Amino acid sequence: MNGQRARGATNHWSRSHLLLLACLLGLSGVAESANVTFFNETEEQRTFCALNGCMPPPVTNLVVGEHVTFNITAYIGAGINASIAVLTDPGLPNECTVTEEMMMLWRNNTANDEFLTYRTVSFTPAPPQAGITYKLCFRAYDAVNGNDTATLCNTIAVAGPVPSFDMNLTTSPGTTIEVGVGCPVRMRLVTTDAGGSNYCTTVVSGMLDGTMVVPQLGELLAGEITAAAPRGTHDSCVTSEFELIWYPRKGQEAQEYHYCVYTKDTLCIGLACEQQAVTLCYHVVVAKCKYCLGVGETIMHAAARYQTDWLQLWGANTQIRNPDHIPAYTMLTLGPTYTVQRGDTLQGITTRFGTTIGAILEANPDIAIVDNAGVIDAGNQLCLMPWVCWDETYADAAGLRTPKVEF
Repeated sequence: MNGQRARGATNHWSRSHLLLLACLLGLSGVAESANVTFFNETEEQRTFCALNGCMPPPVTNLVVGEHVTFNITAYIGAGINASIAVLTDPGLPNECTVTEEMMMLWRNNTANDEFLTYRTVSFTPAPPQAGITYKLCFRAYDAVNGNDTATLCNTIAVAGPVPSFDMNLTTSPGTTIEVGVGCPVRMRLVTTDAGGSNYCTTVVSGMLDGTMVVPQLGELLAGEITAAAPRGTHDSCVTSEFELIWYPRKGQEAQEYHYCVYTKDTLCIGLACEQQAVTLCYHVVVAKCKYCLGVGETIMHAAARYQTDWLQLWGANTQIRNPDHIPAYTMLTLGPTYTVQRGDTLQGITTRFGTTIGAILEANPDIAIVDNAGVIDAGNQLCLMPWVCWDETYADAAGLRTPKVEF
């Protein structure tokens, strides 16, 4: 029962006041003892309780921070000596309180006023109590006849978080993402509480054990959070959306990264909460010979970065009509890729394709350097960027001979 309902005109007096009234009326100690019961035995009693909140439902479902009060009411016929005790086994959960005994009058179907004894239970679960179900037991007894007792147990279930990814909206981890240097890798991560309790969730980079955090990745940026009608202090979200943005840097070409994230509830601290987490992992490959222009960057900036000329880059990207107006994050092809054959050397490749060893090393950071020389093996994939415009200095560096033109 969520909250104590209004009791209309029902009178609620303290036990001492009603005992005094009973004495004045000559009722104290003269009534014959009847069986003690909780006030839910007859249809009339249940109807009364539905209007006046004198008994709880069998199970009360809560979330963390949600407050509930309900009454436990006992009845002993015309007598006034019914009492209610909390059984120490299982006892009360932390943050749960029970008032002293109080009494109320009710008029039964014979139009007689009788006394009811009740105690009020109040409970607001805290974060560590998420996911725990409590059993509260009470014993009603006749203070005169100690053998006349009745027992009632009530269940309070505090919903635990069930953090999960909404896979209809989250970037699927089942495919390999291939991207060039400077090109944004965008992963949409939408989390929710699959238990339906609207607990808020968050996303954490890496695995639960702290591994699988890729260096030089961008931050997780919080996006829109869809709010729900609050019940407690930690349950006001329907979904939480995050976006992982990563811009691979020059030097990471030909590298493969396995990047993981997990979602957990925001109120959880410690291993017990992390055991509820769900992990997703992504496979990202940084491609060779692919490059995205940054904000404010031109094709000439890209050419200087890779020791080539802008005409070569323009020629390798026939889809670009105007090299002076290229939108940011447009992915450029830097040049052709070449598979190293048996017997190939870097010097021989430079001569064949009209480039330099320096340019090849610049575009292929995965080439091993031994004794100040690049080492290549058959099967290696090389990114090549032949120059379009030649001068004598560049031709000499490439191992080529340029014919002398006389006028």
